[in-house]
Amino acid sequence: MKQFSAIFLFLILLLLRFFLFYQNQPQYQDGQQLEFEITLLSEPQTVGSLQRVIANLENGERIFITTAQFPEFHYGQTLRFSGDLKKRLLTNEKVILTMFFPNAKPVETPLKSGLALTSFIRQKVILLFEKTLPPNSSGLLLGVVFGIREGMDKTFSNDLRLSGVLHVVAASGMNVTMVGGFLSSLFGSILRRQIALVFSIFGILFYALLAGFEPSIMRASIMGIFAFSAQILGRQNLATYALFLAGYLMLLFSPSLIFDVGFQLSFLATLGLLHIKPLLFKKLVIGDDLTTTISAQAVTLPILLSNFGSYSLWSVIVNGLVLWTIPILMILGGVGAMFGLLIEPLGQLILYLALPFLLFFEMIVHASSKWGGVVALESFPWQIAVGYYGLLLATIVFFGKKKK
Repeated sequence: MKQFSAIFLFLILLLLRFFLFYQNQPQYQDGQQLEFEITLLSEPQTVGSLQRVIANLENGERIFITTAQFPEFHYGQTLRFSGDLKKRLLTNEKVILTMFFPNAKPVETPLKSGLALTSFIRQKVILLFEKTLPPNSSGLLLGVVFGIREGMDKTFSNDLRLSGVLHVVAASGMNVTMVGGFLSSLFGSILRRQIALVFSIFGILFYALLAGFEPSIMRASIMGIFAFSAQILGRQNLATYALFLAGYLMLLFSPSLIFDVGFQLSFLATLGLLHIKPLLFKKLVIGDDLTTTISAQAVTLPILLSNFGSYSLWSVIVNGLVLWTIPILMILGGVGAMFGLLIEPLGQLILYLALPFLLFFEMIVHASSKWGGVVALESFPWQIAVGYYGLLLATIVFFGKKKK
């Protein structure tokens, strides 16, 4: 009874936080003059002679900014933008806020030196990768290790999307979760369970560092660390409670995360690894990599369809074929980058070891992109999503009781 009372009290507190947060939200108008500061925690996207930046404001609003190519902006810079807001209606009838060619001025901040050092290291690593590997291979490895999508041609980027593995070259919350799952399986095959999970936590932190501590990465890392820490204590239920506690604290601190796709994907993917993967591993005679992929994608499918409008029917199979290379590529890419900053020839030698795995990955992606089977949806009804999750929950409860 005390447990339910505590849960009820926490829910009331969260609802009150949501009410107060959204009650005081500013209402932006088309053509409104706005000035704000942001720190770039990812590299701006360069498209022709333009730069594109996504500004995440403190109130949860996102502004899509388009500027000229020069002066170039970089990771770690704090910028003050001022300009006119424009509302844009997308094809899915979603309204977004945009700003074209605003006035932008660099701002000195106490964090500037630390972020500038991180940016300098990232640029050095990008040059090392591009100097050592072919364009698509270097772009793929940069995406896997750092979430940096540079150097890949448009054909290969489109093939990644069609084959359903575009998430591996994005510093996304779902990617962190899957990496944590792969690392725990890898270390678990050679080490004791508790020690393997400790190494997995350090692996997640290392990935977050390499990815530049982007917000989506940090949120997924915190959730993964909470869940893995609870698993070290040997209780599956405790891991679930830890995951919900992490999600609760994040929403209490920043209520706008409830609508953040990265937050939704990382939370659900972690939940899938905790509850679906153990059942699949017992029921199906398939590789651990494939069970990880199925577990993560089974719980995130409605989110992917409702937000991205397309899904490859071959995605699970293609992911199962290539995702076993991700831990290997992350280790070789991370170690190669680290040694390359100190002794460039040694770093290049280590990066050469990754080339066979990269070429295998590229071969599978090129081949699978021609299979077709991409389901495109203009909209995904919420009623279907609710029914899907209800059925999935019933299946997990049924097989979970049967397992016990």
